[in-house]
Amino acid sequence: MARSTGKGGKGGDRRGPVGGRSEADRAALERALSDVKPLNPASKKRVMPAPGSGSAARPSSRGAPIRPTESLVLEREANGIILGKRSSTHASILDALEDPKLEVQAECDLHGQTAREAERQVLRFVREAQRSGRRWVLIIVGKGLHSPGGKATLKSSVAEALSKRAPARFVLAFRTAPRHLGGTGAFVARLVDRL
Repeated sequence: MARSTGKGGKGGDRRGPVGGRSEADRAALERALSDVKPLNPASKKRVMPAPGSGSAARPSSRGAPIRPTESLVLEREANGIILGKRSSTHASILDALEDPKLEVQAECDLHGQTAREAERQVLRFVREAQRSGRRWVLIIVGKGLHSPGGKATLKSSVAEALSKRAPARFVLAFRTAPRHLGGTGAFVARLVDRL
């Protein structure tokens, strides 16, 4: 097999392949990548998961992000506060849910709806908010002042939906709202991040 030496002959200054590339190609590649800087290994940021980790999030065939399927643990305190959270929810998110300065990015008012209507509305709302990149949302359920017997029927139904049914796929954690956002008549939720 003949190998070009790059001296004389046709083709001018073409040199033989080095690593599968000609010298001209290699020089062009080096020029193109001359200003690229490697990632700082101390930053611990990963561009791709480690080989074989299996933790890469893959979009579904319809392009929608994969959402967690784990149910939320529902806690009801004696003072009427309801908290729903995933086991992986960081404490800083739980603290933010009760922060009196929390600002929500979207809200949904369920006044006057039946439990079934409310669950469908909540599912549409959290799905759209999450797809739009909103993280902090408010769901107004009312205090039950106009309900038969003065009992807030939507509150329990919506809490169950946010923790165990279809809307839970989009929710990282939720809690009875701070007073400035409606207190016991509403929930604040932190939605899962868009993938």
